[in-house]
Amino acid sequence: MISNIIARRYAKALFSITEKSGEGEAVKKELHVLSHTIEANRDLRNLIFNPIFGREEKERVIIGILNKIKGRETTKNFVRLLLKKDRIRFLKEIAENLTQLLDEKENRKKAVVITSSKLPEKSLSKIKDKLSAITRKDIEIEERVDGSIIGGIVIQIGSLVYNGSIKTQLDNIKERLMKE
Repeated sequence: MISNIIARRYAKALFSITEKSGEGEAVKKELHVLSHTIEANRDLRNLIFNPIFGREEKERVIIGILNKIKGRETTKNFVRLLLKKDRIRFLKEIAENLTQLLDEKENRKKAVVITSSKLPEKSLSKIKDKLSAITRKDIEIEERVDGSIIGGIVIQIGSLVYNGSIKTQLDNIKERLMKE
């Protein structure tokens, strides 16, 4: 709860800065790359989140990563601020909140489409068009394959979930039979 409040506050401040400079999308991508890199590398994670290591050492490593991906000064300065204020542990949440703010500004919505097997591009395009018409927003589709749903489709947009999977339908039938 508190972590989300902190992350939202920092994301709003960064959003305000990047909105003026027009760097929002680039900074967002850099923060996500940095966050995923830290998450994926156990040694790096230990270095960043371990209080034994000093701020200068953490900064040197993180700025080195940002230099390799040709990170912007805005991103580097923001990460320095997070290190100085001991808020680097909120990096992932800040990146997610910044994404939400940028999506709101650009009238975009992310939809997660889960199916039991990969959908053809034409089907994804139709789903995207339908969701755009319903939400009146530009839809970005993230496709996931999950064999456990057996068949059908699950669509998640924000907190709204449409579950048309065969697994859910079978579970519902089972539940009704158990009640009888």
